[in-house]
Amino acid sequence: MAELLLSALIPIVKEKSVDYVLQQFGAMWGIKDDLEKLRRTLLRIQSVLRDAEERQVKEQAVKSWLAVLKDAAYDADDILDEFNYEVLWSKAKIQDDIGNKVRDFFSLHNPFLFRLIMGKNLKDIVERIDRIAAEGDQFGFRSTAQPHTESRTQTHSHVDESRVVGRLEDKEKIVKLLLQQYEKENLTVLPIYGMGGLGKTTLAQLVYGDPRVKNHFQKLIWVCVSEEFNVEKLVKSIIDTATGTKCDLPNMDLLQHRLREELSGKRYLLVMDDVWNEDPVRWDEFKDLLGSSREGSTILVTTRSEQVSRILRTVPPYSLSFLSDDDSWTLFRQRAFTPGAGERPELIEIGEGIVKKCGGLPLAVKALGSLMRTKKEVKDWVDIMKSEIWDIEFGEQRILAVLKLSYNHLPPHLKQCFAFCSIFPKDYEMEKDMLIQLWIANGFIPSEGRKELEVLGEEIFDELVWRSFFQDLRQRAYNYKFDHGYQSAATCKMHDLMHDLATSIMGSECAPLLETGHLEALPDNIRHLFVSGPRQLDIGKTLNKFPTIFTLLLPHTYLDMRTADLSKARSLKVLSLEYTNSIELPVKIRYLKHLRHLDLSGTDIAELPEATSELFNLQVLKLDYCEKLCKLPEAMRNMRSLRHLYIHQCDSLKHMPAGMGQLSSLKTLTKYIVGDDDAERGIRELKGLNLGGHLELYNLEKVRGTEDASEANLGSKQNLQSLALCWGVGVWLTGYYSVEAEDHSFDEEAEKAQNVLAALEPPSGLKMLVVWRYAGLRFPVWMMDRLDLLRNLVEIHLGSCRRCEHLPPLWQLPDLKVLSLCKIDSIKHLQSSGREGTVQPFPSLKHLRLDRMRGLESWWGEEGGDPAPPCFPLLVQIEIRDCPNLTSMPVLPSLRELAIKGNNKIPLESVLSHTTLSCLDIETSGANTSSETRSPSFPQASISSLKHMNSLESLSITGSEELRPLLEREDETRGFSSTLQFLGLNKCNWLFSRQLPSSPLEIWTNLTSLRRLTIRNCDALLFWPEEELQGLISLKSLEVRECQNLTGTSSAPESPSSMERGLAPHLEFIGIIDCKNLMELPKLPASLKSLYIDNCPNMKALTDQLGHLPALKRLYIRKCSGLTSLPQWLRHLTALENLILIECTSLTSLPEGKQGFTTLRRLEIKDCPQLTTLPAARQQRLPSLQILVIKGCPDLERRCKRGGEYWDLVSLLPAPEIGEQSREQPPSFCSSPCLDCFSPV
Repeated sequence: MAELLLSALIPIVKEKSVDYVLQQFGAMWGIKDDLEKLRRTLLRIQSVLRDAEERQVKEQAVKSWLAVLKDAAYDADDILDEFNYEVLWSKAKIQDDIGNKVRDFFSLHNPFLFRLIMGKNLKDIVERIDRIAAEGDQFGFRSTAQPHTESRTQTHSHVDESRVVGRLEDKEKIVKLLLQQYEKENLTVLPIYGMGGLGKTTLAQLVYGDPRVKNHFQKLIWVCVSEEFNVEKLVKSIIDTATGTKCDLPNMDLLQHRLREELSGKRYLLVMDDVWNEDPVRWDEFKDLLGSSREGSTILVTTRSEQVSRILRTVPPYSLSFLSDDDSWTLFRQRAFTPGAGERPELIEIGEGIVKKCGGLPLAVKALGSLMRTKKEVKDWVDIMKSEIWDIEFGEQRILAVLKLSYNHLPPHLKQCFAFCSIFPKDYEMEKDMLIQLWIANGFIPSEGRKELEVLGEEIFDELVWRSFFQDLRQRAYNYKFDHGYQSAATCKMHDLMHDLATSIMGSECAPLLETGHLEALPDNIRHLFVSGPRQLDIGKTLNKFPTIFTLLLPHTYLDMRTADLSKARSLKVLSLEYTNSIELPVKIRYLKHLRHLDLSGTDIAELPEATSELFNLQVLKLDYCEKLCKLPEAMRNMRSLRHLYIHQCDSLKHMPAGMGQLSSLKTLTKYIVGDDDAERGIRELKGLNLGGHLELYNLEKVRGTEDASEANLGSKQNLQSLALCWGVGVWLTGYYSVEAEDHSFDEEAEKAQNVLAALEPPSGLKMLVVWRYAGLRFPVWMMDRLDLLRNLVEIHLGSCRRCEHLPPLWQLPDLKVLSLCKIDSIKHLQSSGREGTVQPFPSLKHLRLDRMRGLESWWGEEGGDPAPPCFPLLVQIEIRDCPNLTSMPVLPSLRELAIKGNNKIPLESVLSHTTLSCLDIETSGANTSSETRSPSFPQASISSLKHMNSLESLSITGSEELRPLLEREDETRGFSSTLQFLGLNKCNWLFSRQLPSSPLEIWTNLTSLRRLTIRNCDALLFWPEEELQGLISLKSLEVRECQNLTGTSSAPESPSSMERGLAPHLEFIGIIDCKNLMELPKLPASLKSLYIDNCPNMKALTDQLGHLPALKRLYIRKCSGLTSLPQWLRHLTALENLILIECTSLTSLPEGKQGFTTLRRLEIKDCPQLTTLPAARQQRLPSLQILVIKGCPDLERRCKRGGEYWDLVSLLPAPEIGEQSREQPPSFCSSPCLDCFSPV
């Protein structure tokens, strides 16, 4: 049963009642006496709250009294917020004289009317709370102090094997079992089962991190499953982990295709943590998606259910036992006693008794051990040992009681912060900074002197980690620019039992609504709600259903905003609409006066209403990735409570509002565009802001000089972690070959640029530094000579600094892992001075990008006189693009990924000498020419060979005819015949030209392990390459793009053997994109599951053979203007689940009839204006249809709406989308190959 937690709320309301500024205005408004009476009453209540909260468990009358008190406290909080808002409004009015504007937004704009109405409301609530306090006196509550916390010097953020107790023997047994599966052809499933809190996840983590396991398996993947066994989510999670990049594919067919690409042919370990699903059909469905795997592949499952372990297992499950008494005591001692402080004998004896009562459950032992460290008196230890919780029968209910005991001894604000986390689903990865901001927005963190609320929030977070309320801490990359993950955010999770505890405490006040849940089932008095998308949601009705809601998180939700303005919700403090379809703020500002946190990230919003500047309580505004956002509210300087403004990747934003320096509370400003200083838009606006985290400065050419730049006071901003200094407004980017609009490095005076950059000296402690489009002749002293200032740097990007002749001594930085140099034309060497002593250069560097460094001649200045080439000991990835004067490669013992692109003179021998490569991407300088006789891009070497590249998994070739002699030799390609999974061919006309004297068929002979092939921009490809591909027995995916001369038809007469030939026999996916002259599809294999046809306007009809594709699940056709109809046999594809038709402007009809389409689950028709019918008879219900989307088809939309011929079909669907505008997405399958897609994780 839910508990009522007021010990955190009452102090917050009391603190607001004594706010200094409110007291000052209170005297003027005649409410000072009421504020003082409220303070005294709340103080009296606060003194007895701990006793009341403890007694509510057994006394229903006390619980009812607390419920009444809590409602009144919330109302008092709202009223005090109204007064506080009026104070902020009055200050802003004095500052900017905005009173006339505000009258348009607020009904209580008249100061006299406000004081009259709100003064009465305050008096009423004070009397109400006073009566409630008097009623509480009858219970005879004891006055007791609340618990307090000790400061912590550190937390544990990962599984440290040296601190894991009692599970090393279990780990050895599991590892041995895994290694013994080597010879087994079928996929092995090994379950670990046991009750909650035993340490199943910890054991799986130990196994996962064991070096023997890492060496044995080619891929290691970890996914959390939890109670909702959602196959689509599972597949996405597996792909995310396997590729290291987020998967956004929209449907199951593409997902399973991508999943098989990643797993098939590899020996992998897949850990599925916390599985609950007992439905064998769903398990078999998931297992089938994994496809074929290499011998020894294993799924390691953790579960509480013995039934689950029996269903899933292919080998006997591993039953995890309880800890022994000795191991339990060792774990308890780690937590309960401060190292080095000694252990009091009287506490040891009691502690041993407590440990025995825990029954060998690690979670209970850790929780109580952490609790006992806060208890110094023998009496407190005895109370715990004699607690009535030990009377509960042993099992998970006793564990919950133990965890509840630990919870009861938390200070009130920690209780509230922990319990709030039940808003998230189980196994949800909570981002630390976001969580702290939500706590602050809801008022859960009490102020403590001058200490920043964020600092207090970090202390609370660390305390909850220490006490085992949070677990699984890790660092997660948060911005795609930082694609190597060195700039990241801390995240954590809650153990399922901890989540159960939090849910039991919050009850109906806080809930996550999962995809399978229904909004109508939630209670109306909910205060905090997380809705798991994607789903369609009427935001107006939602807010009206929950009029007292404080927190509403709606990520990735499709919002119906027709009733948004009818909202009655006036207490909203947190609103998150990230990655929804919002194009404007869906709730009027007048209803959002209490709002503290607003997240519109990833939406198409172009402009925030000017009234947004009247959100005087707003603390966090997130607008990351709002690519259409071009304007912020001009009066933003009035938002004095704003602490964090996130505007990452708002590329359309070209100027900032005036007076940003007046936002004195601002701690995060991710982007600032320098404007004219006279208009309060200059760089000196940053002077008084104590900024931290990430900061990007643009338009630095607007800075007048040294004095102006010094006014930014960057050196004092000690909390900055990353800094980008950019001339111009164009966003700095790495890894993109497109020429920037501002590619001229600004023809301003070099001396001015040098003075500005010199004056923008950052603080020490930076992790990342960017300098972009700098016009100076040299880098400043703080970059060239101040190693102490830069020694913590992990990531550096220098771009378009064309005039600089010398780089800073980057090779001396001990922690540098990522270095990107782009278009610094005057640089001749990476290091131009002699190496000092025996110091290893670039000791930590892992990723290096050299992009259009046209003056670069050598790696070291003295390389010509030093016979030993430089060595990069840890470098795993290097990309060299258009460096025409670089003629050698360094020693790279750890290299795994190599890309050589554009105009380069590095000998092919040097490229191919790196035999440990898993990924090779070669592009020639002549790739853009159509000449068959162009000169080679790679200098000819005496010996070039591929035969020793036996780890190669991905090979991308653009142009590169120099490789032809090697690829044609069977002995050269034999080395990677069993490893090569991906081949990308771009502008490789030499492979398909009919004018060459000899056939290149030998190239395909050894590619028996190839699973994915892309062919792009090959104008010599006239007909489908059936002869070339027929021997690729492992090929699953084929993509053909932008082959403008491909027609598909052959002018040669067909022989009986050629008619039977077709493409690769086991293809499952074919994508044909932007082939403008294509008229005919190839002969398709029966194994095909997905067919994509996009922008092929000359294709008039689908071939008859499509009717013989028993496995085809998904058919996608877009921008095929030549198509007028689809054939009748389409109805009888027995596996078809998804049919998507977009922008087929000539399409007039779909196949109709009384039977067929029995398996169709998703039907999308967009922008096909001549189409008037569905693929169903008027009285027929498509039996499997779940999703129907009809947009941009006027006649068909009319027939699908109420009263139309298809309404009976449409009305039965859960959430049809008929006629509404949508955010169109491009085709979501992977395009051209890249290093990131096919790198081993």
